[in-house]
Amino acid sequence: MSTIPPPLPPRPAPVPPPPRGWWQRNWKWALPVVVVTFVALVAAFVAIVLFAIRGSMMRSDVYADALARARAHPELVATIGTPITPGFMPMGSVSTSTEDGGSGRADLVIGIEGPRGEGRLIATADRRLGAWTWESLLYVPGDNDLERIIRIAEADTPVEHHALPAP
Repeated sequence: MSTIPPPLPPRPAPVPPPPRGWWQRNWKWALPVVVVTFVALVAAFVAIVLFAIRGSMMRSDVYADALARARAHPELVATIGTPITPGFMPMGSVSTSTEDGGSGRADLVIGIEGPRGEGRLIATADRRLGAWTWESLLYVPGDNDLERIIRIAEADTPVEHHALPAP
């Protein structure tokens, strides 16, 4: 006796693949946009921080007085000429505290140039009881010739307050 086996169940219809998501369809242009945006945001953050630091140093009395004294110093004017312009970014630090009636310390290196030469101002000042005094203010020529260093302010000379120019 032969029995016929039962029929096989019908083959299920093939399941279509799930639809592709947005990222799968657009990754070729979206990935570079994300990377470029991230790099631009990091660069903008760094620029904002640098300009904030630059601005805080340039607003200090020590920076303003150093430039004013340099521009008015006859030997320096004879050496590099006028106008004397500062470099873009001063280096160093200016720190202040309200303790002890106002204390602080400033150590700055300010690049300057004139029509006949360039160099840098080395400015160190100390703040006691709210008043800044110079420890030293020197002009060092761009070629670091120690024979041509110019002393612009003597030690213990008070730092003068200069009004900032209008923007």
